[in-house]
Amino acid sequence: MIRLAASDQGWSALPPLVLVGHSLGGAVVVSLASSMALGDKLLGYAVIDVVEGSAIDALTSMSTYLHSRPTSFPSLSHGIEWHTRSRTLRNPTSARISVPPLLVPAAGNADSTTYTWRTDLAATQPFWETWFTGLSARFLASAAGKLLLLAGTDRLDKELMIGQMQGKYQLLVLPEVGHFVHEDAPEKTAAAVSFFFLFFCSFTM
Repeated sequence: MIRLAASDQGWSALPPLVLVGHSLGGAVVVSLASSMALGDKLLGYAVIDVVEGSAIDALTSMSTYLHSRPTSFPSLSHGIEWHTRSRTLRNPTSARISVPPLLVPAAGNADSTTYTWRTDLAATQPFWETWFTGLSARFLASAAGKLLLLAGTDRLDKELMIGQMQGKYQLLVLPEVGHFVHEDAPEKTAAAVSFFFLFFCSFTM
């Protein structure tokens, strides 16, 4: 996608980059960083609430969670309400922005008043474990600046705890938020990423 954006915008070369990813998106960012495909253009990367140990542990309950979700909603507002009532998202303002793109009119009928999930997450189950296995080692491997934002210190596994004590990355824990850290606390997340860029990435430009 980065190369496609560069081609579409007519860039002669990639600009300096700081990548940010949440959950599976964080795993994608880490894989890209550890591949060295961006070379010295990658100044740093921030990963939001995903570490190998807790992610793999959580996979055992993922099927139960997916089956517990409603399969459809009578309206977008009902979908938003479910996300906040279930504490999937704790910020109503964020939910009103981010939930509607997750849903589509049932049976592809634009006139339908019933909404279903855009993506069938259960269909990706065969790949779940491969997304996160080896994630901690890949996260620590790149020479670029690293920031890990977590909803709780209990999510740290042994490899990351050792790396943090050795100063290999910046760690920030935001209390009283759920898994969707950037949605529950958008201002604090934005400030953390800005600070990370200004003080741990920009000096390498």
